[in-house]
Amino acid sequence: MNRFPIPLIESIPGVACLFTGRGEQPRPDPATLLPMLGHGVKGSHPLAILNQVHSSRCLIVKESDLPHGHGAIVIGEGDALVTGDKGLALGVATADCLPLLAVDPKAGVLAVVHAGWRGTLAGVLESTLAIMRGSFGADPARIVIGAGPTAGACCYEVGAEVREAFAQARPSNCPGIFATTTDGRARLDLFEANRLQAIAHGVPAGQFVSAGICTICRPELTHSFRRDGASAGRMWLLAALIP
Repeated sequence: MNRFPIPLIESIPGVACLFTGRGEQPRPDPATLLPMLGHGVKGSHPLAILNQVHSSRCLIVKESDLPHGHGAIVIGEGDALVTGDKGLALGVATADCLPLLAVDPKAGVLAVVHAGWRGTLAGVLESTLAIMRGSFGADPARIVIGAGPTAGACCYEVGAEVREAFAQARPSNCPGIFATTTDGRARLDLFEANRLQAIAHGVPAGQFVSAGICTICRPELTHSFRRDGASAGRMWLLAALIP
């Protein structure tokens, strides 16, 4: 299975992170991927996942709130998870949307985010950063964010209604997140849209980094719903704070 290390994230002590790509199984059980996190994380460790709905909803997860047992546990509906519990793995699935890992190692808080264009428009990353700060004492100046493979600005064409929605809700961001093709169609830069939101919330620009992989134009490495339709596989971002 392809995996996409992000050096800045990998260098943070106490954090285990995995961005997966295309593998032999197009839609693997995420619990079977846990050993790939390393650091002693095993398939028997708890893994919290979501019923993802392209929203701005972020849920706080505590291991004590999870039912007994192992494997992937759907804890609710939303598009981001936050925890301060060591050893509890969090996961989100993507197939063009932007997977984000946010961590403040000093505060001991970690989050995973699923940000498609709807979630980005709604501010799912902003909601997550607010919870990290308000509930866990995270300092935006310390937060590091890693972005995995996503539909890139090179390929991600969207309709006029999407551009108009961003122009209405986020007019200051629009000049930097859309490009126009030679035939007048719009392309959205999901990475830049979320990076600008993070910077506006105090995250230093140099602490928001990307794997730099476009899911649409790298079929040998990634799955893509936009490219492959309903048969597209799924990629996973898994992450945990480790003792």
